[in-house]
Amino acid sequence: MKVQCIHLDMKSMFPKAEYLLTELEQLAAMGYTHVLIEFEDRFPFEAYPGFARKSAYTKAEFRRVAEKCRTLGIGVIPLLQCAGHLDYFLKEPAYRKWSENGNTYQWCLSDPETLQVWKTMAQEILEIFPDCEYFHIGADEVKSKNPCPKCAGKNAFALYLNRVRECTDFLLEKGKKVLAWDDMFRNHDLTESGDLLQKVIPCVWQYRTMDESIIRRYAENGIRYWGASRLQTNTDVYRGMGRQQKMQNNVDDWADIQAKYPAEGHIGTIWGRIQSLYPINTTLPQSMYMAGYLAESLQRGRIADRAGFNRKFAEKFFGLPELNLDLLAGNFGIEPAMVKTELERWLGKAPRNNDVLEIWHAFNEIDDLYAYVDMCFSNNNASLAKYRAGMVNDAALSNWTDGVRITRERTEKLSAWLDETLGRYFPADQLEEFKQERFESMLETNARWGEFLAETARRPHFSTKQGE
Repeated sequence: MKVQCIHLDMKSMFPKAEYLLTELEQLAAMGYTHVLIEFEDRFPFEAYPGFARKSAYTKAEFRRVAEKCRTLGIGVIPLLQCAGHLDYFLKEPAYRKWSENGNTYQWCLSDPETLQVWKTMAQEILEIFPDCEYFHIGADEVKSKNPCPKCAGKNAFALYLNRVRECTDFLLEKGKKVLAWDDMFRNHDLTESGDLLQKVIPCVWQYRTMDESIIRRYAENGIRYWGASRLQTNTDVYRGMGRQQKMQNNVDDWADIQAKYPAEGHIGTIWGRIQSLYPINTTLPQSMYMAGYLAESLQRGRIADRAGFNRKFAEKFFGLPELNLDLLAGNFGIEPAMVKTELERWLGKAPRNNDVLEIWHAFNEIDDLYAYVDMCFSNNNASLAKYRAGMVNDAALSNWTDGVRITRERTEKLSAWLDETLGRYFPADQLEEFKQERFESMLETNARWGEFLAETARRPHFSTKQGE
């Protein structure tokens, strides 16, 4: 396979630039040939200031990334959305005039100004990555349920195709090969797209149940395609480390499909957020195990022996053949206490990439906290009636009150510790946002439990002796 690519989603809690350079070395060692960089509000566009995050890379830092990739032999594929997924930009009052009827998710595809905005932004990116072979225009999940006056009465898919064609022609003139997510095309008869799919390479993302007919239809129509699997989950309740088995199954399914319908390239996606304004989902360092799993699959086909892969990865990536990756991969996000014991056994002892073990440990500590919170309160709503009626004994009431206190204390301690550990690898503003998303609502619920239990304690209730 010519292009073995991993997706670097900068709308996540994205690593500091200096740390990203070391992660690029890891990805190169795994055999990745390209990185797909989705910039969003982490690129300092000079033409449109004001929406970039405080932790956005400078252009000098991006040039260092470009130079590092050249040194490692990794191609950079920029991704700049051309139609939807534009909340990061259109949320700003200064640019909302281009939104589709006030919807910041998408801009007006009938407005020639929005095309010029995109071209201007794309040109700034190309100035930093002039030698990129491919450019990804996104183009996925474009919605038109409430069109603006300029778009009303027009064929929405025709508007979409016209914008994709305009952006594609702009890039082709600059000698770039153009990629786009395929979902909009797959949902229409391919003849509606005319010759566009001979100019644009559709990237077929399928992250759950595989539909082989989608790939077969492209193949039967002589359309080259790339596959796209997921390396971290965004379908489960996400707190710390993600569950690995679903991603492994997805990579395995893709290996079978691509053996049947060979692809020119494949992208392992790591979605930092589901959308621009959603909570942070996952980060690149969390995904290094699955990055290794996908790399092995792309180079050798479906992984039949996961335990064998785990032993090889533990030795090659960490220099720790004794590390129980079977336990880690099988229990991340499920049994954090078991994971904690194994991680703490090896922290500080890995000859290579101990930073990844440290980051895994930090995220697993979040899971461990939530496991405690779940044990204390998640299944306790069924007992509310008994609490209200005072039908609890002293011991039970004291136990749950202790749970409120311990949750608060553990969260405060963990928050400070995350600043110390993760702060070495991630920007402070992103880490603070991540912690607020994980802890703020949980602590509010915890405080309400504390108030409720304090009120319950003032009512007549069973004593310990009576309860016995």
